[in-house]
Amino acid sequence: MTESAAEAIDHLTAAQNVQTEGGLRLTLTDRPENDSPFDVEVAAHPAAGDDVIATSSTQVFLARETRIRLADKILDVRKDIDGHYTFVITTPA
Repeated sequence: MTESAAEAIDHLTAAQNVQTEGGLRLTLTDRPENDSPFDVEVAAHPAAGDDVIATSSTQVFLARETRIRLADKILDVRKDIDGHYTFVITTPA
């Protein structure tokens, strides 16, 4: 997870008042390539069976299969001119 992604997650969890135990749940999907290959949602706590990836106070919740499939990836974020976040998954260089 990049520093930018952690800051975006902290901003989103604070905005929804779930910062203490909350985080971002990321779930891979099987949608066609034109759509996002994953869903994100702010969650108050991890779901049963979620793995928790944490840096400082920032948490990302991943189902075990999602964590395995993303083990060598980096979560990053882009912010558009209107302030909307788009999370992206990249491969390290």
